[in-house]
Amino acid sequence: MPDTEIVQLFKEIQRGDKAAFDELFKHYYHKLVAFARQYTKQQESAEEITSELFVKLWLKRNALSKVLNPEVYLYISVKNACLNLIRSDKRRTTLFVQNEEDEGFEVLSNGHTTLLEDKELRKLLDSAVASLPEQRKMVFKLIKEDGLKTAAVAQILGISKRTVENQLYKAIKTLAEALSVYLGYHPQSKAAKKQQLRDLSLLFF
Repeated sequence: MPDTEIVQLFKEIQRGDKAAFDELFKHYYHKLVAFARQYTKQQESAEEITSELFVKLWLKRNALSKVLNPEVYLYISVKNACLNLIRSDKRRTTLFVQNEEDEGFEVLSNGHTTLLEDKELRKLLDSAVASLPEQRKMVFKLIKEDGLKTAAVAQILGISKRTVENQLYKAIKTLAEALSVYLGYHPQSKAAKKQQLRDLSLLFF
């Protein structure tokens, strides 16, 4: 969703427009649940935190004019709620999901059969994403699945833009190597790396 669109929705919600609230909920609920699940490790907790955010958003809608970046606000609110939940639960030993069910990736067709139609490739790709270091995986998902910009991801995760860019580059490089069998060449050569980036654009851009 374009930045101008979500800003407009926030303005309409502030005026009590229920349709605008429903539109915001429809667009962001599942994305925020998936984001929260990476912290809580539990679907139920992720859903509760996200639902509570939207309830508070509606109840405190008169204060929405103070929000300068609505999209970042939503993600940071969920992140903070997750961290608060984790701090209150002494039994937790990790902050992130180790194995989660990813929804896969939407790809562009180049006039031929899309790579995603290969179930074995889909499984390999999901496995490769799941095996990424936690911060790297989160950066990849926020940018490539949720469509956030580098600056927004940096704000949400509390890291620099350069770190976000480096983590994204490393994530794509790792996935390229994991998919090298399907792409038809070894990932070590310079020519192969350039070809990988072109092929991966079909998957991630």
